Amino acid sequence: MTLRVARHLPWSLVLCLSMILPNSGAQELCEGVSALEHSGLKSLIVANSPLLVDPLLVTAVPGDATRIFIVCQDGRVWIHHRGDGTGDLQLFLDLRSTVSTHGNEQGLLGMAFDPDYETTGRFFVNYTESDSASGPHFSVVARYDVSAGDPDVADPLSESRVLRFSQPSTNHNGGQIFFAADGYLYISSGDGGGGGDVHGLCGNGQKLETLLGKILRIDVRGVAPTPNPADCFEGPGNYSVPSDNPFADGAGGTCDEIYTYGLRNPWRNEIDPLTGDLYIADVGQSCWEEVNVTPGDLAPGANYGWRQMEGMHCFDGGTPACDPPGVSCSTSPECGDPSLLLPVLEYDHAGLACSVTGGYVYRGCRMSSLQGRYLYGDYCAGFIRSFVFEGGVATDPQDHTAQLDPGGALTFDLTSFGKDARGEIFIVDRDGVISKILPLFTDFQVSGPGAAPFLLGEDWSWEDLSYETEHPVASYHVYRAPRPGVDAFQCVHQTADGTPIWLGGDPTLPLPEQALLYLVTAVSPEGEESAHGHPSVSLTPGACP
Repeated sequence: MTLRVARHLPWSLVLCLSMILPNSGAQELCEGVSALEHSGLKSLIVANSPLLVDPLLVTAVPGDATRIFIVCQDGRVWIHHRGDGTGDLQLFLDLRSTVSTHGNEQGLLGMAFDPDYETTGRFFVNYTESDSASGPHFSVVARYDVSAGDPDVADPLSESRVLRFSQPSTNHNGGQIFFAADGYLYISSGDGGGGGDVHGLCGNGQKLETLLGKILRIDVRGVAPTPNPADCFEGPGNYSVPSDNPFADGAGGTCDEIYTYGLRNPWRNEIDPLTGDLYIADVGQSCWEEVNVTPGDLAPGANYGWRQMEGMHCFDGGTPACDPPGVSCSTSPECGDPSLLLPVLEYDHAGLACSVTGGYVYRGCRMSSLQGRYLYGDYCAGFIRSFVFEGGVATDPQDHTAQLDPGGALTFDLTSFGKDARGEIFIVDRDGVISKILPLFTDFQVSGPGAAPFLLGEDWSWEDLSYETEHPVASYHVYRAPRPGVDAFQCVHQTADGTPIWLGGDPTLPLPEQALLYLVTAVSPEGEESAHGHPSVSLTPGACP
């Protein structure tokens, strides 16, 4: 951060600010955040507690950058407030008496806030419901309200069921729900479980008479008493079907709610808020994991091929081969048919890889160099990788595992990713650890306080880097240089702790017609110092007063 002091009148000396703004500086939530064009990556634990039983998702209220919500498979949702300790959690919702957790894939699987949550106080969850381990099993999408008296506590008695449909088994439930820019709720559903989608002649993935193996799209604000056809679900059906859904009012009993199909077990998907592209990470059977990306205008009605295909290869449930000949199925396209959309990325089960974990396209404030990259991983192998979707293909693949998980803690534990209201990305570890992806501390830059000027003789303050990023800061250094000697910055003040304030400011006044430049850096508990933000600036070695 570079600051300039200029003399105008004897008693109106002001400290003016020049700071680096992120690419998304027009976004209100990014104001005051210094964006980095080039930086390495690291992960920082922000929440770690035995209360977090099998966490599966991190999400946030639109426009609220102060809290993240941690969704746990056991039926609880916890709040972590930015700036709190890693063990400080607030219980937002407890559905343990409602949610079934038979097998290892049932439970509370998804959560999404109404885009107008600030006004409505409504949010939605996706969970499994069973009478016993032997069934029957159901997926339930339900609406809840925040309590009237406390924004950190939901009303557990406010449930209004939106959709409930049968699940033949305890696995492959999908579970991701999210709102897109069109205001509709998207719901991912697996193929009904078991192995090889042995449900019917061609499997549930290819069957348009079931909600299984699909991405669904519904309108939870407009309610139709009986969505058509009612035999696609067990009730209650408290929603309406968007008129432009690809199979709305279709013949032959097709389910109006279907948006895309031909999926095995989509485990985390999203629509890029900037481009409208649909990203789906679909877990494979025994050989191939895949990531599908479809431009928004091509997504409605897209068929991703399961079970005719696994990844880019034909699938035959009767053989363990990973690239068998195609199997004919009279009610669906053949393997390799041009109507089937192939994934933009696949990988095999070499090493420990076994199950793709979908993530998000980075659209956050802090790391310009990460903009547009889609991050994903693998549950078993624990790797974290990324690519850029450009020209219809996955380009510039990168592996971030060594930076983000150098100790291998995510092996057999990488359940999900998440993001906050600013679009910053989190890593979800099944052991109850939530980490945030950050730049290296030595690449951080400290932003100024915003548009308001500093006044000489008054307290000076700047970005609270520790609060904004959750990375600990031990102290701040304030450097000063006379102009034009920009390369002669010397430290003139060190804060006693990580509080971003200099009481009274600098007592040194500039000479007539002289300007002084100031630069603020942060120092980590390990002694690392953040960047000074300009390549021509050098800091004179020496102790800080």
